[in-house]
Parts: sequence; C-alpha cells; structure tokens
Amino acid sequence: MLTALPPAAAPSRGALSSADPVADEASGRLALLTASGEGLSHEELRRRVADVAGLLPGVADGRRLVHLALRPDLASVTAYLATLQAGHVALVTPDDARTGTILDRYLPDVTATGDPERPFDLLTAAPRHLLHPDLALLLSTSGSTGSPKLVRLSRQNVRSNALAIAAALRITADDRAITSLPLHYCFGLSVLHSHLVAGASVVLDEGSVLTEDLWNTVDELGVTTMAVVPHTVELLESTGALERPHPSLRLLAQAGGRMHPDRVLRTAALGRRQGWELAVMYGQTEATARICVLDPALVADNPDAVGRPVAGTSLHLDTTVPEASEGSGEVVVRGPGVMMGYAEHPDDLALGAMLSELRTGDLGRIGPDGLLRLVGRRSGFVKVMGLRIDLTMVESALESAGYVACVGGDDAGLTVLVEPAPGAVPVETAALVRRLAGDASGLSPASVAVAVADLPRLPNGKVDRLGCAALVRGARPDEQPPQEPRTKGPTLAERVARAVGDVLGLDAVDLGRSFVQHGGDSLSHVQASVGLERLVGPLPPGWHHRPLGELVERGGSVDLPGTGLTDGTGLADSAPQRGRWWRSVETSVLLRAIAVVIICGSHADLFHVLGGAHTLLAVAGFNAARFGLSMPTARGRWRASTRTLIGVAMPTAAVALFGMVVQDRYGWANVLLVNWIFGDVAYGFRNELWFVDALIACTVTLAAILAVPWVGRAWRSQPWRVAAVVTLVALVPRFLILFLGEGVLRGIMPTTFWLFAVGAAVAYADTRRRRLLTLAIAVAGGATFFPDDPVRNATILLGIALLTFVREVRLPAWAVPVVGLLASASLYVYLVQFPILDLIPHALGATLTALAAGCLIWHLADRPVRRLQDLLLRPSR
Repeated sequence: MLTALPPAAAPSRGALSSADPVADEASGRLALLTASGEGLSHEELRRRVADVAGLLPGVADGRRLVHLALRPDLASVTAYLATLQAGHVALVTPDDARTGTILDRYLPDVTATGDPERPFDLLTAAPRHLLHPDLALLLSTSGSTGSPKLVRLSRQNVRSNALAIAAALRITADDRAITSLPLHYCFGLSVLHSHLVAGASVVLDEGSVLTEDLWNTVDELGVTTMAVVPHTVELLESTGALERPHPSLRLLAQAGGRMHPDRVLRTAALGRRQGWELAVMYGQTEATARICVLDPALVADNPDAVGRPVAGTSLHLDTTVPEASEGSGEVVVRGPGVMMGYAEHPDDLALGAMLSELRTGDLGRIGPDGLLRLVGRRSGFVKVMGLRIDLTMVESALESAGYVACVGGDDAGLTVLVEPAPGAVPVETAALVRRLAGDASGLSPASVAVAVADLPRLPNGKVDRLGCAALVRGARPDEQPPQEPRTKGPTLAERVARAVGDVLGLDAVDLGRSFVQHGGDSLSHVQASVGLERLVGPLPPGWHHRPLGELVERGGSVDLPGTGLTDGTGLADSAPQRGRWWRSVETSVLLRAIAVVIICGSHADLFHVLGGAHTLLAVAGFNAARFGLSMPTARGRWRASTRTLIGVAMPTAAVALFGMVVQDRYGWANVLLVNWIFGDVAYGFRNELWFVDALIACTVTLAAILAVPWVGRAWRSQPWRVAAVVTLVALVPRFLILFLGEGVLRGIMPTTFWLFAVGAAVAYADTRRRRLLTLAIAVAGGATFFPDDPVRNATILLGIALLTFVREVRLPAWAVPVVGLLASASLYVYLVQFPILDLIPHALGATLTALAAGCLIWHLADRPVRRLQDLLLRPSR
C-alpha cells in the first residue's frame, strides 16, 4: 500500500432520522415541507412516523421486506421512515417499470402505496425472507437501477454516514435542502438523511432544475443547500439559473461523478460572485453515499481533488493492482459506512456484514496535502489491438477540447458518442472527434467509431454508458461519417504496445507506464530492447524506466530515410527503413550473447577463452540494478527481484532434477540451488551450475543489504555511491577467502559478489569520473583474481570496461536477431550445454547443438515460466 488517509474523528451527535428523538430546540422546527406550503415539524414528523409504523406487522412476528417506490412527497417519505422505525427492511426503488426485475427476484412482503390513508399493502401473511438483524436498507448500485444486484446497508451504515455528511458540510438546524435528485438514488437519499439527522429541513419537490418553478421554490422557501451531479451543473450553465441571485443559497454540493476541473473552477467562481460555495464530494452507494468531501475553501486551489475522508472513514491506495501507475492505486475504504455486502439472490438477505473494507474500483492518488484525486476506473480500461486504453483519459482530452462525450470500447476499437455542438456540422464534428480520440489513445482514427447525438442518461443524471455504446455501434452506416480505410497498418503506438505485450505475455499495455512497471525484468529486457530498437531506433538511456509513450514520441519524431515521413504517422514500416544495414544493441545484450558462446565453445574445447561466466555476473549485477533493484521501496525491490529469481531458479531446478534422476549428474543441493554451501567446493563435486548458485545468492544478498532502511534511503538518492561502497566491502571476503584456500572457491558467492556489485555500480556511473573509479575498483578486484591466468582476468575486465564505457554497439542488421536470441536464451544454453557436450564428440557440432538446443528450450519455456511468475506474484485482493 503506497499511502493512506486515517479516519477523522467520528461525530457523536444526532439520530438516524427525525423519527427518533431530537433536541428540544429542534423539535419545533420544520423537518419536511412541500412547495404548496404543507409541512411537518420534527416533533410532528416523529409522531406521524410512529403512527404509520404501527400499521406495519410487529417485528416479533418476523421482519418484513417493504418495497417503497420512493417519491418526493410526504406520504412516501413518512412510509420510508416508518419502515426503518419499525425495524423492517426498506427496499427502495424508483417508481417506474424498471423495478420489475428487482421485484421478481426479491418478492416483497409489504408494499408502500403512497396513499396517506392506507400507507401499506400487506402482500403475505408470513415473511417470505430470512432477514439479517442488522439489515435496514436495500438500494440499487449506482447506474443499475433495474438490476437485481442490490447493496445491503445496515442502520449503522445509514446513521453514521448521515452524521459524517452533516459534519463535513456543516449542516445545522438552520439549513434547508431541496430534493433536486431522486430519493431512490443514494446521493439523493443521503440529502434527506443528513439534513434530518442535523435537525434541518428538506423541501419535497418533484420539479426539475431546468424549470422556473423549482427555483421559485428555492427562493420562496429559503433553500440553503442543493445537491447536484455533473450533468446538473452542465444544464444549469446552459440555462443561467445559477447566475441569477438566490439569497438563501449557501452551498452547492456536487457528487455523482467526476466534474472537469475547468467546470469546477467556473462553478466555484460563480458561487463566490453570487454568495454561495461549492463542495466537491466523492462517494459510492456501497459506502452508503459519501466517502470524501473537499472543503469549499480548498476548491479553487484544488479543482482536480475530491477531498479528505468524512468522519469515521479512512482510505488507502492499493498500488499493486495492474492498472495502477506511478503514485496511484485502487482506492480502498474502511469505516462504518462500508456496506454489509451485495445481494444477488434472496438468500443473501440473511447474510451479515461480509466486508471489512470496500475496494471501490476507482484509481486515485493522495497528494502531500492529504487530498484524494481520482485518475480513472479499474473498469475504465479497454484493450484494443494489445493497447490498454484509459477511457477517462480520452474523455478528458475531448472535454478539454470543448466536447461532451462518452467513450467506450471493445476489442474492435473505441466508441465515442458526442453531443452536437451548436452550429456545428455533425460530419465535421465526428471527423475531428475521431482524430482527437485517436491522438489521445494512441490508436489509428480508423479504430475509433463516432456518432453525434445527445447522450442518454440514467434517472440519477449519470451517463448511460451502455446506451451510448449501443447508439454508436447501432447507428446506420448512412448516418455515420465516412471512416478512413485501414490500409496504412497499425500505428507506432500499437506496434510498441504489441511488442512489449508479446515479450511480457500481456494482453494489454499502458503507454503511460514503463517497461519495468509492466513487469519487465533483466530476463525479458533483451527481447524488448531488440524489438523496440527496431521500431523506434536507438533507445535512450534508462528507456526501461520511461513511459512507453515517450518511446513512441521519440520514434514518431525520427525521420525515415528516403520517405520524408515519420513513423508516428503509421504510413511506413520502420523496420526496413530505419537502419537498413546497421542497427544498435545494448552492450549488455551483446556481452550476454558473446559470453554464452565463449562458455559453450570453451567447454566443448572448440577454443580456449575463459572468463565468460564471471563477466556474466557483472552483467547480471548491472541488469539487477537497472530493473529489480531500481524500485523505490524495499517491498518493491524484493518483489521484482523475486520475479527474476523465479525465472532463473525454476528452469535450473528442472534441469538439475532431470540430470539427477536420469544421469545421476546432480544432487539435491543442485536442485535446491545451494550446492555452493552444501557441496564439496574444494574439489568441485557436481559444481557445473555454480554460476546460477552464485547469481541467486548475489541477488538475494544485495536486495537484503538495500532492505536496511538507511541503506535503502541512501540507495534512492545516491545509488552509485552505495554500489561502490558495497563493492569495496565485498572485496574483503574476495581477498580473504582466496588467500586462505583454493579449489573452486572463485565460483562461490562470497568471492564473486564483488563482480555482481561492480556491475550495479556501472549501472549508475553517470559521469566520466565515476566510470573511471568504477573500473579502477574492478581492476583492483580482477587483476589477480585468477593468479595463473592473466588472459582470463583480462577477458573479465574487458567485458566490465565495455559495459562501463560503451552504452550500445552498432552491428550489421542481420546479426541483431541472432545476438538477441542468444542473449535471451543464455541461461538455457548454460544449463543444457553440459549433458549435450558429453553426447557429441565433435567440438563444433557439440557447440552448435548446445546453442541451438538452449535457444529452442528457451523459446518453449519462456512463456510458461512467465505465467508461473505472474501466478506466484499475483497481487492479493
């Protein structure tokens, strides 16, 4: 978890509703009133609710499920409060035909009639359902008012959230709200709860905010607070209703979806001129309405924020979800407002609280100011041609361009329904929106379907997204603007996403995240770097930590020789054009390929060049520092390093187990990768896989060192200095052990760790002075490492020098795929070479066979091993 917000102090005043006793000073004040002038004081409401509650069956005979088609009138509201007062369960729905599915699933025992003379109809003599004692209220999830999936809320949920909202909005007995939102909608119902619990009043009015009658009621009855959703604000901007003076209005409370920061600023500025304030809020039905409130005093400086948690509620971010980007995570809520759980079947009504926290599905960031900012939805992503598209980002781009649009999508592409602009030609609007959506998403415009029409909306004012998608996909061809034929192939963004997705086994790739953030490691970076270099040209330093979108922009801005075009247009295939004869590869990639050939050829006696494996240890340290150990937290470093270790350990253990069972070549110490501890290191018994033992031990050791808090802090700010110091310290066991003993001690972790550490130092040697100092340390450790083999020492130091001073190497284009393949398969070649070399007596044939077999096995095993990594390191939910 990246960061968290603690709960505010819980309020202690108030009651669930005015049906419960209220303070003496509030009892005579109005609680409910209508536009016609009829009203009830809190005391009168309490008595009437008690009388209506007495018409319901007693709970001693079984709690009943009471269906209330809740309307903004005295009879409906009184029946609702009476249901809660009597201890039964209120099933609240809109008053229309869409409730049929719900009622078919959850057959009510009692239904509210809306008739003051006969408030309820008893439908059955005995209760139909077993209802949990804590269950008080059933509401449809936001946006699904016709779905049989319901939110189960307890009395404590309702009461605590009402008190928290009243405290956050500073509602007092002097305040008066109006039913500007439907009461069956959680936000609208919370307005009723929060005002009644504070001893305030609510005007019950069925009018629309677009009518003069409602605004006349606001002014005549002195309404002080009004609840709005973003669509309401859009409508009010078009009518100018808020630009007229409303002397009593003090607060506009907005929730029900994200409002664009520009509109937040405009609305807040208008409020300052007119004498009222804007409070931005965030909530879900599953949290009984409100989760966060942004204090009106902070709105002007933080128009993109939704505030801090309401009293009694805390939240944190789960940064391990796949959709999370740097600094963001899924918003997870705890507190008394978190629902008991969902009901999808009548049997679920008997269940108690099933949740201790609510995973909202919203992605957010918490800034240093403690304010939550929402950045998207986990479900607000679609996968198109392997590219992960953030629909919220596309909608924001269109909104910034002045369009009101709903963006959806599926495997076939994006769907955009855009509202017509006054005076604009629909065909021209669609063409422009298609290009804007393509630019924002990285897709070709041919993958974006656009229709121009008014956005359909749900009764609560939210956009009906399913309806929008249906309108776009269902529009007749002759009503649609002509689309570009897709003859130009995928865009560069799509090709980059596909290349990374193929390497990492991902169905979708987010161009806003880096290769490392997608799970890339030192084992997979070879394939990725070779493939990306083919698409975008030479990769910049630290490319693996840069958002992939930057690489797309880099590739799109590089001229393609002989075409006069850039690859960003998607009009040319960059592979044959850019670097027709020569291409660049990272030096670490080339060293891996050369080293494994040297190792294999030397073991086959094809030639005698030693030092390849020790060079690979330095390369491994270099890559570990760039990938797994580059994470900002100890937990992140352990997690990323474990991913790499699984990729190394699993194939090694499999080969060792096979060799132990079939050939008696290895033992359990090899299978468990601890032969350097339990094997006979003095004489090298079963020591063929020493390199893997050392690699794993070195990785774990450096990760453990960096897990020390003060070392980890230093590593984040000065990684080269930390790596250089670790290398110098590691030289102590290197000299001490080799002074005391011989044998194969030059292949165990204590004597080779300095090589791994010096590779880590090379990764962060960003100045000429640091590179020279790093090489000097390497020379100090390596010049006499093999006292009787100066050529071997020179080979190792040459590899480290190349890694230090040469970032990339230009090679003939035909050689790059071969180098990439050998580098990717280097571990597998190393593992399978020994039994193959024993079977084939001819040195050249044995070497080529071992290289080919290693490459083939890597090709077959890479994807399953990657799936195993994903399975073992799957984030907990």
